Amino acid sequence: MKKFKMPIFRFSYRIDSDERQIIYANITDISIPSRSFYLMVCISTIIATYGLLANSTAVVIGAMLVAPLMGPIFGIALGLSNGDNKLLRNSVRSELLGMLLAVALATVIGLVPLRPDFATEIVARTQPTIYDIIIALASGLAGAYTMVNRKLSPALPGVAISTALVPPLATVGLCLAAHNYEWALGAFLLFVVNLLAIEFAAAAVFFISGLVKLNRENGLVVFFRRFGVSLVILLIMAVFMTQTLINIVADRALAEQLRESLSEQIKTTVGARLSELRYERKDGVLNVMAVALTPQQFEAQRVAVIEEALQKKIDPNLHLVIRSLISRDADRNGQVFIAEEEKIRQTRIAEENLWLGEVSKTLNQEVASMPGTRVVDIQNMVEKDGQRKITAVIHTPTPIDPVQVGKLEDTLNASLQHPVHLVIRSILTRDADASQYIYDDDLWQKPLSGPELEFHNQLENLITNQLHKQEPAAKLLEMYYGEKNDALLVLLQIRSPYTLRPNDIKILENILQEELDENIELIVRCTVGADVCSRYYLNGYDENLARTLQ
Repeated sequence: MKKFKMPIFRFSYRIDSDERQIIYANITDISIPSRSFYLMVCISTIIATYGLLANSTAVVIGAMLVAPLMGPIFGIALGLSNGDNKLLRNSVRSELLGMLLAVALATVIGLVPLRPDFATEIVARTQPTIYDIIIALASGLAGAYTMVNRKLSPALPGVAISTALVPPLATVGLCLAAHNYEWALGAFLLFVVNLLAIEFAAAAVFFISGLVKLNRENGLVVFFRRFGVSLVILLIMAVFMTQTLINIVADRALAEQLRESLSEQIKTTVGARLSELRYERKDGVLNVMAVALTPQQFEAQRVAVIEEALQKKIDPNLHLVIRSLISRDADRNGQVFIAEEEKIRQTRIAEENLWLGEVSKTLNQEVASMPGTRVVDIQNMVEKDGQRKITAVIHTPTPIDPVQVGKLEDTLNASLQHPVHLVIRSILTRDADASQYIYDDDLWQKPLSGPELEFHNQLENLITNQLHKQEPAAKLLEMYYGEKNDALLVLLQIRSPYTLRPNDIKILENILQEELDENIELIVRCTVGADVCSRYYLNGYDENLARTLQ
């Protein structure tokens, strides 16, 4: 029986013994740790780190060109393929120390103050997908092939660009400095995937090209025995990264669906549009935050209608929040994108404000001749018969009487050419400076002195003493007097337990005529009130008695 022989792969480029030694030596040289190796690691890390912070793709590509970490990976692949333990140890040490140096240096740079927020160049390296494995395998094949075929060596820089080794390590350092350990783990996984894929692809090229001799009988068995662990790890990571890719694609599809549906719903409000969209899934609920530029805010009822539409179309467990940013668009004719009802309302408000402004202007012109008087508020209301009622609040030292109100009303009717009913609400105010009250009648401007003050005190004392004799519980509250029709008219406001009778007033009037002036005529305005205990009326009336006992 004829023994079956497993065929080996035929390669278009075969290596002779002399060339094999040269290639082997070249790979060994770039795999041994040296000062120049670590210097280039530092330089490439600095370029990559600041390129990531600046979010510059061109700078990150420059870091890939000078990064030396791909050489030791070829050394690892060749050492494992050929069973060269010395080359394997040197290569592993170079790669490990280079990796630690890059992460440490990037972490130090990340701790420097004034670090900007992480942008897309960093975020893109924290979520590796199956695409990264495919790219790394292709890069490993191309890189190893350029090593064994010296005619293709000029293509090596292009291979270096495609293999992202230093940028993921720089991302790890920046994320560690920012205490974002989840992103740091994602970037480190990207580096590990690239390392294993390049190693596996390079080993395959070394075997196929004849750089490493294999026994025809068990060549593939030896190959998978030496690189089976790397292959298994790659396959496991490929499964997880495929799921990551699926999640990213689904997330983008969800974002696009949300944006399309929300834009369609928001545009039903005239002049509104979707400005920003954020969402997250938490505890089984899809929380959506939408920012809308709109001429009028979205009320709760409108948000509920949009939320219900999204629940039917996208996810039943969706919760929607709309943030209304009020924006108004205008052209030369005024505001656009406004509902007809709102336009009518705004026009009516503008006309009303213009009319009230004219009323205010006219009233202020008229009251300017009254010292100390000023208009502080104007209220407009329409009565049932269509006549407008104007209520003007005026600060004044003396009340505005009906005759003055009538004159102001006539002036308004003539000025506005529209019948109005004017009501003046006078709020009495007294202005004063350091020496006297101002805007007051002469009576209040001149303080009493000399004979006038003596007469005033005698009159007040006589009234007080006589009241006490006639009714001890009575109290004088206010006193006014002045000449009228050849008589001295005295007006008293008294609080007493009962209304004083005319005979009581006559007795008080006679006392005043005998003691002060025979022309005195007395009028008393009585207010019933007194402090009473169980035995008698108390002397006087104390308004503050209840307050003192609180």
